[in-house]
Amino acid sequence: MPELPEAETIARGLHKNLRGIKIVSLTARAPKLRNDLDEAKMKRDLCGKKVKKVYRRGKAVLVEMEDKTGIIIQLGMTGACKIVPKEQEFAKHEHVIFYLSNKKTWRFEDHRRFGMIETFNIDKPETWPDFLNRLGPEPLSDDFDGKYLFDKSRDRKCSIKDFILNQEIVAGVGNIYASEVLLRAKVRPDRHAGKITRKEADLIAEYIKLVLAAAIEAGGTTISDYKDVDGTEGKFVRELKVYGREGEKCHTCGKDIKMMVLGGRSSFYCPKCQK
Repeated sequence: MPELPEAETIARGLHKNLRGIKIVSLTARAPKLRNDLDEAKMKRDLCGKKVKKVYRRGKAVLVEMEDKTGIIIQLGMTGACKIVPKEQEFAKHEHVIFYLSNKKTWRFEDHRRFGMIETFNIDKPETWPDFLNRLGPEPLSDDFDGKYLFDKSRDRKCSIKDFILNQEIVAGVGNIYASEVLLRAKVRPDRHAGKITRKEADLIAEYIKLVLAAAIEAGGTTISDYKDVDGTEGKFVRELKVYGREGEKCHTCGKDIKMMVLGGRSSFYCPKCQK
């Protein structure tokens, strides 16, 4: 599933292509994704209006229109946004098509339909999807650091990996980057969150910032489906030191990378480097 770096990359790509462009019309080619697609409401909310900016919150992409109408997009497991000529033939899983004033189309494609597109009023939090109001601080902001992480982790009995995956604790960290962060911080993913030391919390917070920033610079990580709006694959896959490497040698100590399941997710770790 796309995580913060992938959402950031897509938001930047959409902002570059959509800023100042008017949505002329739209078509929902399926009745629902993860949410019901209310084509009539989306047309009322969006058609005839220009895009002001596109940005990210957690793993979600937010499109702000000139009148403070917002579009929230969650990519789910296989969601993708494309900017292509309107003459281009439609693909089977392009479920929402936005026709733009520059003669191009913005298309939302989702093979498994686990993503979502919804409109809301940016100035009225009561209209926001519930999860948006519950998100924790952005990990690349000054609101997130080792002290915050340490204070929040006290008395928590869940694993440290599940703890940093909790979007109400910190927004945007997902399975791939959590594994990479904990390897670099030398903390086993199944350690109880409440047992980490302040020094370990500082390291985890530092590496969350470093890994996410590096992944954004590389355009995200493409494991299977993820692509940027121009079809480019994420290059951070070349920098993965632990995720998906079960049975391969640790780059630091040479021991075999192991895999365990935590919270229903595959978790990769080095049994020697991580304690």
